[in-house]
Amino acid sequence: MRLKHQLEQLLVQNNMNATQLSKRANVPRQTIANWLMGQAPKNFDQVKRVADQFNVTLDHLLYGESVGQSLINELMSKRFEIRIIREIDSG
Repeated sequence: MRLKHQLEQLLVQNNMNATQLSKRANVPRQTIANWLMGQAPKNFDQVKRVADQFNVTLDHLLYGESVGQSLINELMSKRFEIRIIREIDSG
C-alpha cells in the first residue's frame, strides 16, 4: 500500500501536520503516526475520514490513483499488446 507516501504528500500539499489532520478527521494521532511509519490501516472508516478530509478517493489515498484509472491503463496496455501480436501474425 502506498498510504504512507500518499499521506505524506497530501500533508505537505495541504500545509498540514499529522496532529492537525488527526483533529480534523477525528482519527487518533497515533493511528496517523502508525500509517506514516508504514503500518497498514486496520480501520477503513478512519481511512475514509482522512480521504474525505483531503477530498480524495480511497483509491487515491491507498494506491496513488483511482482503481478505475488503473484498470483503464491495464486494458489499454492489453489492447496495445493484442494489436502488436495481430500485426506480427499477419505480417
